[in-house]
Amino acid sequence: MMNRLMCFGCYLLFMLMSCTVTAAGETDVVHLRNGDRVTGEIKSLFWGRLEFKTDHMGTLLIDWEDIQRIASDTGQSVELTNGQRFYGPLEKPDTSDMMVVSTEKGPVGLSVTDVTNMYPVKATWWERVDVSFKVGFNWDKSSDVGKYNLGVDAVYRHPDFISRAGASAEFTTQSSRSTTTRASANLSHLVFNEQRRFRTYFGNFDHNEALGLQLRTLLGLGYGWIPVRTNRTWFSTMVGLAVNRERPVDGREASNLEGVIGATYEYFKYPTPKKSLTSDLVVYPSLSESGRVRAEFNTNFDIEIVNDFFWDLEFYTSYDSEPVTEDAESIDYGINSSVAYKF
Repeated sequence: MMNRLMCFGCYLLFMLMSCTVTAAGETDVVHLRNGDRVTGEIKSLFWGRLEFKTDHMGTLLIDWEDIQRIASDTGQSVELTNGQRFYGPLEKPDTSDMMVVSTEKGPVGLSVTDVTNMYPVKATWWERVDVSFKVGFNWDKSSDVGKYNLGVDAVYRHPDFISRAGASAEFTTQSSRSTTTRASANLSHLVFNEQRRFRTYFGNFDHNEALGLQLRTLLGLGYGWIPVRTNRTWFSTMVGLAVNRERPVDGREASNLEGVIGATYEYFKYPTPKKSLTSDLVVYPSLSESGRVRAEFNTNFDIEIVNDFFWDLEFYTSYDSEPVTEDAESIDYGINSSVAYKF
């Protein structure tokens, strides 16, 4: 079961990574607050960092707050904190701390502090993808308990949507007991609407022996709001519906209809060392089984050790008020420590 979930996640990652990278002319200009002027190519602006490719200095990561002016002959997709989006080349502004987007309806002046994301309109698939791999091992001599975990995640960011795919697995071994496993694979697609609203479609595959679950397949959709979105912080809430099919370790398969209530918080800080905190809470009140409630909570903290290598600390909790297998635990929780590589 775990092998099938991991293969599914690797397949999703392969699909995200299957792209052709093309080159673009370096005609963009950035004026920094210290007086420097850099010519190159805008690759992306995300979480307060402008990725800027140059001929002689390679790819630079420039703090957005250090930029005074920016101009580009290439069409850009610019997103603001209030959720508005503008498309077009960037004209040279007359004043500092301003951007001018040359849209089809005419030039639009924007405050630099209001801009959260920016991508070239013709950016390639690969340039929009972030991928991470992680692996960890923990062992306690006194109890002779070993825990191994691995995972892979990929995120594709488009001005109009965000797609995610991931898979993870955890193995717990103990000399006096058989090995237990916990594995999952997931796929989600979030489409931005006006006024910081969004709609989302998602699918999960879960295996958790501690909860007596052989396999849960879930498909759902939801509608949400992003009340906070800045260069450092993201907070969103959503509600929706999901249908699942559960196969217990011992018992018969059953289908369920559930409500979905969720919240996500993300915080990034890029001055060296890079740090990030991500928390997700999803509650599934059953609409077909009276009184049953499930919940999933995950928190990840990352800190950069050396270029693109991170120490990752994860805390997870899975709760089911009525486990699908009799005598199974109603709650499973733990802490994983691992090393991650991101690119």
